[in-house]
Amino acid sequence: MSSLYQSGAQLPMEEVVPAAASVRGLTRSSILTQRRRIRVAAQTGRDVGSGVGASAANGGNQQIQFLLSDAGGLVDPASICVVYNFCTNAAVPDDGHPFTRCQISLNGQLLDDVNSAAKNTNAEVALGATKDWYSTSGSFCGFELLNNELNTGTASVASAAALQAYCSAWGDVSGNWTNMEARYDDGATAANPLGGVQRVLPLGLISGIGRMKNYLPLNILGELSFTFYTGSANEVLFSTSGGTPDFSLKGVYLLADIVIPHPAYAEVLSRMANEGAEGGISMPYESTIVSQGGVMTASASALTDYSIIVSRATNNLVRSLVFLQPNARLTSSQYPVQSCFNHGFTNKIQWRIGSQFYPSIPAEGDADIWATSASAYGTAGLNEQNGVANRVLWAQTTPITQVAAHTNGEGAYKFNYSDKFTPAYGFRVVKGAAEEIQMDGVSLAGASGSQAVVAITAAPAVDTAPFVTLVATRVIQAAGGQVRVLGA
Repeated sequence: MSSLYQSGAQLPMEEVVPAAASVRGLTRSSILTQRRRIRVAAQTGRDVGSGVGASAANGGNQQIQFLLSDAGGLVDPASICVVYNFCTNAAVPDDGHPFTRCQISLNGQLLDDVNSAAKNTNAEVALGATKDWYSTSGSFCGFELLNNELNTGTASVASAAALQAYCSAWGDVSGNWTNMEARYDDGATAANPLGGVQRVLPLGLISGIGRMKNYLPLNILGELSFTFYTGSANEVLFSTSGGTPDFSLKGVYLLADIVIPHPAYAEVLSRMANEGAEGGISMPYESTIVSQGGVMTASASALTDYSIIVSRATNNLVRSLVFLQPNARLTSSQYPVQSCFNHGFTNKIQWRIGSQFYPSIPAEGDADIWATSASAYGTAGLNEQNGVANRVLWAQTTPITQVAAHTNGEGAYKFNYSDKFTPAYGFRVVKGAAEEIQMDGVSLAGASGSQAVVAITAAPAVDTAPFVTLVATRVIQAAGGQVRVLGA
């Protein structure tokens, strides 16, 4: 081998000590002294709606508000979560959470306002999570419709329906429904005095504030205000029996971790934020806008070109997602409208910003569209984030005619309601396992008058409502004694 490396032609090299042979000292940090978990009661009350089990009612179209402040600590955004017991009457909750809008403010300045919040959560999870997470940790966060591993029972079953529930497969929503209903219709017991099933919603699943990497010094920035809006029963419940299902939320509260800094470090932060000669404190986060486009009229006999125009005056657009739903079922309890995103017989998709095209040639076919979408969350070839859908769920379109005549049978109905077609595009320059650039992405405000166009070639069998999410980077800045939110 020495003949391959001539001594006079060697490239520059750097000697390293392999980690297994490295001997180094222990590390510690003196600037952070302790962490404590706090519970914050909802200002709007402990319960939303009334009753449990068959009497659960009036949980829809309500507001839940929290106020988070601390005189001397730093809040860890990744630790913030909402805990609640979900109680249903003759129905099961849709995946994720029942909140169709989420507003987060900092001292009265709006940080994030996510419309169609439950839909956006499910779309992000469909591409950005993993099947392992969905099946395990995600089941505590309200992701259950696809998961047959939660079905209880024995191998010896007495009826065809029980056998189906026991043997159902991943994505077999109809087969998983019976077990879910039994859990969420549960009344109060000694072991579960609030009834239903307790869920947790990590803030990062509904807003980019919860995915921030910086601790927030609330004594400098001020108080955080959270307002969650519950959807109507028809929007957030799924029922196979018709009727008028309803729900309630019990024991609602917010959890967060407060990190206590050393007094000297707290003084440094205060000086950086308040003295004009200092550079200030800048903390980036992802903000999401969800827009509903014009109806894509039915075109089952031939592929048709549709253009969906959305707007956002940002200079740092990092990704965009698209999901489709039958327009006639947007408020139907017989359709899981927060998580069921049908394929719509889509053949091509492309994003246009000004004179630029992303990708340069439209992604065509299911595998091409999936690979393009996966790159928004990592690299498809490295399996960094592989989503929760297989190729069957990705290409699934639940026939709208079967919704009204729902059956628990298998066959053609097996994967109904498990549609997970969520095409996306990542506009970051640096992607994958590489270190992210904080202010990455493309400019909508400068390149196209704040408009983006999503071009879809499809043959939807019914009138279809398209939804487009635009995720951009905004910045919380504390400098010169002022706190500002920069970016649109």
